[in-house]
Amino acid sequence: MLKSSLLEILRTFSKQELIKFEDFVRSPYFNKKENVLKLFVEIKKFAPAFTEANLEKEKIWVNVFPEKDYNYGIMKNLIHELTKLSESFITLEHANHDKMRNNIDLLETLLQRQITRVFSSKIDMMEKIYDNPDLKNENFNIAEYYEYLNKLYNLKSIYNRHYNIGSTAAYEFTCQSLDYLIYSTIINFYKRYNNFLAHKYSKLPGKGNAAKIFLTGLNENLILPLLNDVKDKSKRNYLILKCLHEMNIALDPADINSYYNFKKSLKDCLDIFPKQDLKDLMTCLANSLRGIKNSRSGLEINFDKEIIENGDLKIENNIFLEPNGMMDGNEYLIYIISAFSLKKYEKIEILTQKFGNKIPGYRRDNDNNYARALICYGKKEYSKSLEHLSRINYNFFNMKHHVKYIQMMNYYELADDVTFSYVADSYRHFLSKNKSVASFDKSARIDFCNNMNKLFKLRETFDKFELEKFRMEIKEKRTIYRDWILDKIEEIEKNS
Repeated sequence: MLKSSLLEILRTFSKQELIKFEDFVRSPYFNKKENVLKLFVEIKKFAPAFTEANLEKEKIWVNVFPEKDYNYGIMKNLIHELTKLSESFITLEHANHDKMRNNIDLLETLLQRQITRVFSSKIDMMEKIYDNPDLKNENFNIAEYYEYLNKLYNLKSIYNRHYNIGSTAAYEFTCQSLDYLIYSTIINFYKRYNNFLAHKYSKLPGKGNAAKIFLTGLNENLILPLLNDVKDKSKRNYLILKCLHEMNIALDPADINSYYNFKKSLKDCLDIFPKQDLKDLMTCLANSLRGIKNSRSGLEINFDKEIIENGDLKIENNIFLEPNGMMDGNEYLIYIISAFSLKKYEKIEILTQKFGNKIPGYRRDNDNNYARALICYGKKEYSKSLEHLSRINYNFFNMKHHVKYIQMMNYYELADDVTFSYVADSYRHFLSKNKSVASFDKSARIDFCNNMNKLFKLRETFDKFELEKFRMEIKEKRTIYRDWILDKIEEIEKNS
């Protein structure tokens, strides 16, 4: 019993949903079998975990059928019936939250039953509601919105074809329906193709060929004439489609110009897109930026500055948190690390105060201690910074690297070359032995340790030639905390 699909579904129910589900099971419209209701009444006693030993089939049977011997077949059928009811319940609950889908279902039913007066009144009302809504404050996504308009105008076309014979209305509504069908199709395709790029696996040749062929035809022959056509009809629809198109261009392959084009289009649409679409597009913008960085090109772009600007855009548009109100811990770290690199320590403080308590519990202390360590470093409180770092554990693997960098930087500021050498050697040993660190990452991390070591030596024994040589080496490559190292080179030069 404990391993059944029924209990897996019931464990997801809130207290209110359990009450509603009991009403659902009690309703003769959905369930006419009294024993199925009795079974649920017994099972619900063990909510919300549903893990009590008394949930064994034989023990439940005694309470449902106190005077009958246990019958495996009957019990199996009752559980099956209750499982089907639970599946129907969650399906209806999901559908009830989709107002646009419910609207279309109602209109289709009215038209099929030829309840024309009610149909005509309802569809006119729905057209007024959804003709030009404030999309930014809606719960649906933009592709769903266009699909809804496609179905709405298709139904208007069908109605006029049968009940307004001889007019041009049916043709006009068909044209509108097709426009929105195409918009929805293209947006959905771009979104799905983005998922394809994110999960592309080179060892599975032939997968995704149809998508690639369609994309080639779309981008080379169709999209620009379509955008010109849309631009003449609706500025809003034009900006939306243009933004999605430039998102696609910016992701495959990622390059600086396409990234900036996408970013500009996205800024033009900040007051247009629904919030979830906007959040997804900001994620795509981050992926484009990451693609440029991973290609080890674009030395002329300040990645940290872009990350901060994009993060601030998300904060300003109230999309920095996840839909559940929690913070993505990785995004929190990326932002504060970039702020640290730019010496914008006040931004770290503001972010920590505003969102530090929104980080998931399992990593909250780690991330906030790390943020405080960066703030203390910015205030030149290096010993306090090390104290916060010492409170961090490494249950989140990547945190170990971040901690080691800041530890070494603190020891540099404290001129503690002995402890620095110990930490750097220990970290090098960890990197050499750990197979989970990619070879490129391993090389870059070891390179950082070596760069730190050079800084110590140059500060101790100044050599103009070696300093200039070191400065040129750092400028010509993308290394960890590159700007910080260049700042320290300049400090050594000034103090010598």
